[in-house]
Amino acid sequence: MRTRKIFEIIALAAIIILVSWVWIAKEQTYVKKPYVKEDTLMDTYVTIKAYGESKSKVKRAVDKAMAEIKRIDVLMNFYDKNSEISKINKKDGANPIKISTDTMKIISLSLAYAEKTGGAFDPTIGALTSLWDFGKEKTPSESEMEKNLPLVDYHFIELNKEKETISLQKEGMKLDFGGAAKGYAIDKAMDILIKEGVSGALITTGSTTKVTRLKAKKDLWKIGIQNPRFHDNEENVMGIISTTDKSMSTSGDYQRYFTKNKVRYHHILNPKTGMPAQEYISVTIITDLGAAEADILSTAVFVMGYPEGMDFIKQNNNIEGIIVTADGAVHVSPGLREKVEDLKARIEV
Repeated sequence: MRTRKIFEIIALAAIIILVSWVWIAKEQTYVKKPYVKEDTLMDTYVTIKAYGESKSKVKRAVDKAMAEIKRIDVLMNFYDKNSEISKINKKDGANPIKISTDTMKIISLSLAYAEKTGGAFDPTIGALTSLWDFGKEKTPSESEMEKNLPLVDYHFIELNKEKETISLQKEGMKLDFGGAAKGYAIDKAMDILIKEGVSGALITTGSTTKVTRLKAKKDLWKIGIQNPRFHDNEENVMGIISTTDKSMSTSGDYQRYFTKNKVRYHHILNPKTGMPAQEYISVTIITDLGAAEADILSTAVFVMGYPEGMDFIKQNNNIEGIIVTADGAVHVSPGLREKVEDLKARIEV
């Protein structure tokens, strides 16, 4: 009888251990494979991939991160009449308007890089953005361009950081953070993932990506650089970077564009002319800085043209770049030349 009792205890213990193993295996689903969540936000597809030892914690972290991107979108969306940016743009006169801390931060960062890039990136580009409609293939008239070009000048933004207010000193000026908002949202979302304790994560909007820590088995993240002129029968990646704790952003003339009379019109406008910048097909920036900085810099370098854009990259620490010029030649900054796999030397244009 006593022997039977011992066997029952052993059997019960074995069952408890087995159930525990099953529960642990189920709980640790995102150790070898990431939890992936996608949504349509900021006029694009947003993807978050995250690793972690606790299934429930990883899911909760990713949900919070995605909600943060949505929150930033509500603030920064140029085309949403209810966004904070739209309310600033609709404000008549130069009287200051109170703004949120996030809007203050992105405006401050944008102004700093407007100075650093000599105006190649200008957050007041909205006065020109509003003249173009890439869905309806609308180009601005000469009179519209002449009227709105003087409204693009970041020097006429008056910012009071202490009171958190802004005023636009010229009537008709408009802010547009299409070249910074996605990156800023990614930075904020990644901060949440790190705080929540994920072991590795990737956030991408397609054109802007940020990675932190490592994948399963301590692997680096592999990020593809899109071929800006790939055809249906070709590989759409022109190179691969293996890295971690980096931000990457690509600005290209293939992302939003239309062709009229054999001329390609795209959304990356030169603030000084109001027309699409023409010397580049794509610019990819890889940096230790934030995704917001990568986002801004890929736009600015695209506008600068060649060789000024590559010179700018070489002269600044923590920035590397891959540039495809209008003739299809691929130019790589010195710090990346040995770090990109299968990089094409030229693409067919």
